[in-house]
Amino acid sequence: MARSLRYHPLFDSDVLDASEWYDRRQLLLGADFVVRVQKAIGQLSSDPTRRTSVEHGVRYWPVERFPYVVFFDFTETEVLVLGVMHTSQESKKWLSRRG
Repeated sequence: MARSLRYHPLFDSDVLDASEWYDRRQLLLGADFVVRVQKAIGQLSSDPTRRTSVEHGVRYWPVERFPYVVFFDFTETEVLVLGVMHTSQESKKWLSRRG
């Protein structure tokens, strides 16, 4: 049975902010970032235990080509995507803002 996807309310702003930052550096780089985030979410939602690490009680999945990870949690029926974080950020502090 496939798990449903649910996104934290701050997820969209995470992706949009990063995408806009990359587009200011190189045309269409932000679009590539969005595609790679979507790919990561597709992969993690199909098998959330594969290639993931646990940090501060939640799992994360790397975003291909970019220094970002997707933080998420899951149950038998659902995957909750908490957001995308640049790997230079302090994850414990970032996660504490997700409530």
